[in-house]
Amino acid sequence: MFNRADAALARLQCRCPNCGGGLDRKFSLLDKVALYIPLPHTIYAHHECEGCHARFRSFLPLTDFYLEGSWSAATFFMGELWPIALACPLTWVIVSWWSKREQLGAADTTMAGVTTGILWTLALVFGNLDRGGRMLQHPVMMMTLTAAVLFASAGLVLVLDRHTTFNLREVGPTTSKVK
Repeated sequence: MFNRADAALARLQCRCPNCGGGLDRKFSLLDKVALYIPLPHTIYAHHECEGCHARFRSFLPLTDFYLEGSWSAATFFMGELWPIALACPLTWVIVSWWSKREQLGAADTTMAGVTTGILWTLALVFGNLDRGGRMLQHPVMMMTLTAAVLFASAGLVLVLDRHTTFNLREVGPTTSKVK
């Protein structure tokens, strides 16, 4: 079961035009924050192939705009409890920083999608406390809703990242890392 899920997720990963290896996006700290809080800081995304280690540059994929818009909409939807929405970018920055030490590769985009799904689950619960209270009284419904929102958000982020990498061009010399 996990092999099939891993194969399906691998098909959604952006591929290197040189060798076909996975193309991992490289995020700076400002890039990580800008995925949630709209900051017009750059128009380019930077990538590196996990196979041949070639470096690429592309225009920002629609993933970035989805995450920014989704975070802004969920923050607005939460009303006076909007500070809860800050948990999403803070969690993602901390987890992605920690995962860089573990070398998880392409997990950044998936983590951003999952934390956005968690934010929308929180927005559905805390955006309207009457509705949220009813949802919390039905754990099966809440679990189903949470799973659906998480998978939908992560899946949408992966699909957008795979299919909206515009004007991908190789930059700089290819470096090979010895393992």
